[in-house]
Order: sequence, then structure tokens, then C-alpha cells
Amino acid sequence: MEGDDVTLICRTKMAASPLPADFYKDGVSLRTESAGHMTLHHVSRSDEGLYKCRVQNKGESPESRLSVSERPTTTSSPTTASSLHLEFRVVSHMVVFCPYCICTLIMVSLYRQKATGNDSSVSVVMTSPTHAEQGLDDHYDDVMSAVTTEHQF
Repeated sequence: MEGDDVTLICRTKMAASPLPADFYKDGVSLRTESAGHMTLHHVSRSDEGLYKCRVQNKGESPESRLSVSERPTTTSSPTTASSLHLEFRVVSHMVVFCPYCICTLIMVSLYRQKATGNDSSVSVVMTSPTHAEQGLDDHYDDVMSAVTTEHQF
């Protein structure tokens, strides 16, 4: 395909390791590669032709035709996979966002109901503190004032 890299490999049946090879296109010498392979980067139609290689003192390969075909054009419509990915993201955001909204609405509703005093099932009873509670309140005030003075610099 156009734009792909193509690697041509030249090897002999008897050699275990790659040998230096001369590469040819349409009978014209291209270059010698010491590793026995040559890569054509980003091939185009101009790279089409008959390729062969020759290893010194070993012989040459038969010619092989390289054909380069055009890449098919892609359409701009979303694929099924990307559509499913989008739907998954929308659902996952809704799973997180909806409970947040519901909780916020409940909290606002409770706050407004408490602020306006519309809840008839709740009554406020004022009583005077007992002696024990009064002692706790005094002790609490001492602790608070001690904490406050400790942290003033």
C-alpha cells in the first residue's frame, strides 16, 4: 500500500548469517547493503518494478515484482466502535452526575423546608439547663478559652 515501508531480504540457502548483497531495480543497481536487507520507506507508485539481489560469489535471485496499490479513502462518518465509545462515555458521566444532582436537590429542599419552618412534625422545646449541664457548659467555655489563648501569637 502507498505510504508503507517495504523490506527486501536477500539470503542464500547455505549461509546461516546474512551476507552483503547488491540490490537492483529493473536491472539498475540501487545500493549494496551489508546486512543483506534493504528497506524502502513510504513506497509510492514510482517504487513499482522488478527487484533482485546478488550476493558476491553466491549468485543472484530471480526478479520479484513490487506492486504498490493506493490506500482506500476513508469516510468521515463515525465507526461503530467510536460510536459505542461515545455512548459509553455519556452513560458513565450520567451515572456519576445524576446522583450528585439528586442529592443536591434533596439537600436544597431540606434546607429550604427547615429555613421556612414548614415541617410540622418537628417542634422546638426550650428548657433551662440542669445544674450538671450548666457545669459542662462552664467547663466547655474554659476549654475553648484555653484553646483560644494557646493559639494566639
